[in-house]
Amino acid sequence: MHPRLRRQLASLRTELPPAFRQLIAAIDAHYREFDAERAELEESLASMTALLHRAQSRAAAARGRKKERRDKAAKAQRRLSRLLEKSRVAVFELTPELLIRIANPAAARLCGADAEELPGKRIFEVLEPIGAEDLASKWSAPLRQGEPVARTVACSTRDGRSLACDWVFLPRVRRDGSVSRITLVLRDQTEAVEKHDAVREREDRLSVALSSTPDVLWDWDLRANRLYLSPRWQQLVGGPPSATGNPGDWLDRVHPEDAAPLRAALTAHIEGHTDSFEHEHRVRHADGDWRWVLARGAARRDEKGTAVRAAGLMNDITRHRTLVERMAHDARHDALTGLPNRTLFLDLRRHEDYRFAVLFIDIDRFKMVNDAFGHEAGDQLLQQIGRRLESCLREGDTLARHGGDEFTMWLDDVRGSADAVRVADRVHEVMREPFEVGGQRVQSSASIGVAVGSSQYQKAEDVLRDADVAMYRAKALGKARTAVFQREAIEGAPAHVQMESDLRSALVRNELCVHYMPIVDVMTGKVRAVEALARWQHPRLGLVPPSKFLGLAQEAGLIVSIDQWVLQTASRQLQDWRREIATANRLSISVNFSRDILEQADVGAHIDRVLRESHLVPADLNMDINESVLAPDNGIDNLADLHQRGLKLHMDDFGVGQGWLRHLHKIEVDTIKMDRSFLAGGGDRDRQVLGRIVQIARDLGKTVIAEGVETKEQARLVREVGCSLAQGFFFSPPLDPAKTRTLLQGGVLDVV
Repeated sequence: MHPRLRRQLASLRTELPPAFRQLIAAIDAHYREFDAERAELEESLASMTALLHRAQSRAAAARGRKKERRDKAAKAQRRLSRLLEKSRVAVFELTPELLIRIANPAAARLCGADAEELPGKRIFEVLEPIGAEDLASKWSAPLRQGEPVARTVACSTRDGRSLACDWVFLPRVRRDGSVSRITLVLRDQTEAVEKHDAVREREDRLSVALSSTPDVLWDWDLRANRLYLSPRWQQLVGGPPSATGNPGDWLDRVHPEDAAPLRAALTAHIEGHTDSFEHEHRVRHADGDWRWVLARGAARRDEKGTAVRAAGLMNDITRHRTLVERMAHDARHDALTGLPNRTLFLDLRRHEDYRFAVLFIDIDRFKMVNDAFGHEAGDQLLQQIGRRLESCLREGDTLARHGGDEFTMWLDDVRGSADAVRVADRVHEVMREPFEVGGQRVQSSASIGVAVGSSQYQKAEDVLRDADVAMYRAKALGKARTAVFQREAIEGAPAHVQMESDLRSALVRNELCVHYMPIVDVMTGKVRAVEALARWQHPRLGLVPPSKFLGLAQEAGLIVSIDQWVLQTASRQLQDWRREIATANRLSISVNFSRDILEQADVGAHIDRVLRESHLVPADLNMDINESVLAPDNGIDNLADLHQRGLKLHMDDFGVGQGWLRHLHKIEVDTIKMDRSFLAGGGDRDRQVLGRIVQIARDLGKTVIAEGVETKEQARLVREVGCSLAQGFFFSPPLDPAKTRTLLQGGVLDVV
């Protein structure tokens, strides 16, 4: 019952009537029943409340996980979108009807269209494969069933390009089995297909050539010491084909007198002392006779310069050798070069004061013909030149091809140099008429060196050497002319002559090298460019500085060859650094150009070829040109042309010549390199002069590089006057390629 009623009944002092007690008992029973029901209800409510709380917690956790999944999916989608934006692979998202929904930038570039134009177009409209309709029907069935399709098909773009592409269709299937969308990945395989076709074509040509040529192909794997000899070897030696791969199949057949010279020639080339290998020797035939062979070839080297493979051709010259030896015996001429041999050379003296002369003839710019029209055209030109030179011979004179594009002419019974010069003039005259080569008219000329001989010459090679020296003098004077060897001019300076001879050999023996001096941003210490500087590693004198040999090279007519070699070497080195070092992508290279190379008519074409072979652009190359070359009366007309090609022109050693200030106004000049003399004083007046020049140069749009910065004070002065770039020993001396690579990898230099 109710607690208050219970308390009131307990306070009564009289006995209740029975009927009232029954009523109270009934009320109490109803209360107890209601209390039990209420307790049961409260327990049920508590259970339901607990279940509700757990359900709400699970729902909240599920919503959190779902949100997390949505966030992850969105993040993955954004990452995928960024990846597709940067990817070089073309990716399309298509409808089941092959309509474009989305295309990444690579896909737009492949199709030759803007990405905004592509949505809504049918894929075969923007990139049409060969037999598009047939392919569409073949591809549709498997795609509708959710199966991927992958094919390599030739196709064409709307801008007319022909491509060979890998097409990969990836259907996205719903739960009910229907296709919601299709991802198409396209990969351009045009270059690979072309390369494969080119390789196959070359292999076919090689196979045909090997089957038709009498030459033996040899290929020597130096690491495995295995030698391949083509089937023509069997015919050459009359024995079984070489199947063992043993080098002894060749070397053991060599005549004992020729074995040592052959091995010496091979070793010299493999060790890098010669540019190529060429040797004549005898090999034993199966019938017991000896066959003369001419073996030629070259080694392939790894990144360290170690020869790993050597290959070449070997041909039977027995008939030719026999004929030449017979002719040499009868006419007493050298069998190898065709020049008069020592006996004939020294015995053709009809009286005590008998005199003769040798003309050393070099064809000017012959390499340009080879590069422009091919070696076959070059051979035709040499044949025609040989016939014209024969027309200049007098009775008793002899002509021979000395090698490459060089000829020698021996003049019999001359009274002096005037007689030899008259023959040389006749050579210049016959060379003026253009040559017909491969349907093209080609103009050529010759540089001729003359050495007048007498009984004082004891060796044929001595007079040839002197004529060769005179020929290089003729080239240095401007080509297409004659120079006579003057013994008096060199007798007083034997060391100078020896040095010149060594320098000529240095070009052949790869004794020259290039060191690199960094050009530094004086504010940040970053290397912006490097200057390529030629060095000579003399076998006896060690490292010869450029001041000791560049002037000599100019006098000897070798400076053009050195300039061209430095340009080619430095350009290749820059491309190597760019492949290895990310920060080298913006690096440029400065190369010194002499007046002589700028006077070459083909200097622009030569630079273009070097840049193309090195995968560089003209803006990567800075041409350092001496101030005197930029003078108005220099006679050089191609500076403007070189500048228009995109090359940067730097005026070197600025301030040491006369009238140097007016050179600032030259349009072709991009940068002036302040001579080190401006930093030598360091006084207030020098500071004012340097600052004024830098300001004028900057106002005219020129960049200024300070040369010869050697101290911290000079570096501070350069920064204070506003010069942005500098070079000198304070930052770094010239370094070899390996040390330069380490410097570039290090990032920045200390400029404080």
